[in-house]
Amino acid sequence: MQALAKTNKSLKFPDQEVPQYPLKKPKKGKYHLVRYIRSDSRLNIFCEMFPVSAELQYEYVVATIIVKERQTKVVFSR
Repeated sequence: MQALAKTNKSLKFPDQEVPQYPLKKPKKGKYHLVRYIRSDSRLNIFCEMFPVSAELQYEYVVATIIVKERQTKVVFSR
């Protein structure tokens, strides 16, 4: 809090309240997630595990969820 006070910036809050109920599931669009692959060679997306190649161990990957097609694509990036 002290660091924030030294910046002399004012805080901005959303105009609306945060919803307290489950939101509708999207029917289209893409979600991009960055995940770290551990020694078990599994991609963890919202507590669902997907096996990936062993060469991706200890690397970051970008997983894209394509909502309309109900697909997940994984792209290796360094």
